[in-house]
Amino acid sequence: MAELRKQIADLMRRVRTRGNLPSSKAIVDEAFKQLDFGELQPDEVLTRFNELLRRFWQHTLVVLERYEEQAYAEGIPRELIDQYPDLFAEAERVASQEGFRASIVQIFASWYPMLRLSFLSISQSRMQRGGRDFELQIERLFDLARIPYHEQEREHRTDLILPDLATHKRNRNITAIVSVKRTLRERWAEVAQELFALRSPNVYLFTADENISQAHVRQICQTYNIYLVVWDSVKAARFSAEPLVLSYSAWATEHLAILRRHW
Repeated sequence: MAELRKQIADLMRRVRTRGNLPSSKAIVDEAFKQLDFGELQPDEVLTRFNELLRRFWQHTLVVLERYEEQAYAEGIPRELIDQYPDLFAEAERVASQEGFRASIVQIFASWYPMLRLSFLSISQSRMQRGGRDFELQIERLFDLARIPYHEQEREHRTDLILPDLATHKRNRNITAIVSVKRTLRERWAEVAQELFALRSPNVYLFTADENISQAHVRQICQTYNIYLVVWDSVKAARFSAEPLVLSYSAWATEHLAILRRHW
């Protein structure tokens, strides 16, 4: 099984390369252009931050899925035929002797392990890309709103230091750290611990996750004193009484405004 996993991993890399699957930045740039956000004024971006980010997040997935379909629909079967010619030859033999229907059944039966790993690879790639896509979407909206930030790579994610690293070193009380994590399903504890270790009073964890539990809130907000920033609808429906759970609108129009007075 380990050898098969390696073969499929190599196969999927070839599919993505030959299918010209664009980078996260290219996908996000195309989505941004299609949404025509470029004409928005900074104040409007902040006022509509939740709405714009959600539209951006959803449309980026639409763009990605279109490129994935182009790359995978023909790329995977072509690579499987090249990788496993004996299995394809057997399917051709079955088709000539028993008919097309029987050959289709034979293909799926014999190729099932490879297909399952191929689709698992797509799912894993989607999760990895999703996190980076979400970071880029937020950065593009920050640029539109003219929010200055410094991008700092850390072990589990990218931190955005607002307004810049020099100000943060001089007086962390007037700066903010924004950490972006599309979902809280993986490694959120490590992220929270790393953010807590920074000893900054204004730490915000942005997420697109809608399946947030009370356990997440207890650990992230109450144990580590980190603001968890969520969709407006999630805040209103489930965490209206939690002061350290913020909506994107509240962050953009209230918390950010207080900090910017000192920049």
